Amino acid sequence: MNYVTSEEIQSNPSILWKEDETIITANGKPVAIVKRITGDPQEELLAIKQAMAMRAAERLRLISKQKGLDKISDEEIDKIIGKARRR
Repeated sequence: MNYVTSEEIQSNPSILWKEDETIITANGKPVAIVKRITGDPQEELLAIKQAMAMRAAERLRLISKQKGLDKISDEEIDKIIGKARRR
């Protein structure tokens, strides 16, 4: 994976085409990823969004397990949902 600064891109944009994936940094922090498109752009974007959604769901599962929320009963869940809906 190649890292480039936003300043490098301003002076030489073609630097982005040298690698399949490039991380752009600003003030030393990653701010964007540029990925070479090898197929249908819409399909590639959909695949990226699906992967991000799967990672987010996995993080939620881990947090739930850490907090013990994976052990609450269906009845408790229904009570929590009912309370939230009444608000």
